[in-house]
Amino acid sequence: MTRQQRFAFNRDLHTLFGGNATVSYGAVGVVALALSVLFEMLAHHQIAGSGSRSPVAKSPPQDPIRRIFGPDAGSDISSIASEFLKQVPGAAGDQDKMAALLESSERKLRSELTDFYGRMLLPESSALSSAGVKQWLNGAALHVHIVLHWKRLTSPSVAEDLNLDYLDRVDPLLKTYRAYLVESVKVFPALLIVEPLRNVSHGVYHRVCERKAIQQTLVERFLLDQNLQRGKEFFQSSRQHHDALIAQRGNFQLSTV
Repeated sequence: MTRQQRFAFNRDLHTLFGGNATVSYGAVGVVALALSVLFEMLAHHQIAGSGSRSPVAKSPPQDPIRRIFGPDAGSDISSIASEFLKQVPGAAGDQDKMAALLESSERKLRSELTDFYGRMLLPESSALSSAGVKQWLNGAALHVHIVLHWKRLTSPSVAEDLNLDYLDRVDPLLKTYRAYLVESVKVFPALLIVEPLRNVSHGVYHRVCERKAIQQTLVERFLLDQNLQRGKEFFQSSRQHHDALIAQRGNFQLSTV
């Protein structure tokens, strides 16, 4: 950003927080995530509205929520997460207000994650897709940290009975998703079917007998790109470092840009 854009960005930020220079827990967990999303949205707004002729200014602003959770995948996970993250900056300084927001959002997200997971694992499910898997994994990760911050604000005993067994759900999802890709990916001359309604033209010539090997290679590549194992490691790490995560107390200090 230019000096003028930085000044406007800083002004908007201080206006948003009512002149308060400290954001409670703004350096950890879901509050830090919400602030980073907010900063990105404000920065895009300043750059897009500046009238600059730079290539960045000509590009439409990227929705950071959509980038995290992907396109609509037949669930309300993205919209619930978006609404929560937008409300966090305004509630972060009020512990009671923040706790109420966490409780409400946790309940909505838990219900949607449970429902969507069940629908993805149904035989011949119409809910299962690469976008759906990404949305569920990232939504579950957000849910874990919503609960962690809820406990951080109140006490570890709060919401202790919540069933956050996401670590145990990754392997069944991975198995179902692999089977879905094997069934969905089809290779034809000059046409590749990746998923329903997702066809890609190509110029790779091959024999009919080579289709199975190409298909298997593509399936493994898609699984690698989705990186479900990383999601499993995240849930494992969150469980292992549960107490240390709750103990984090870092605030965020606003300063002149």
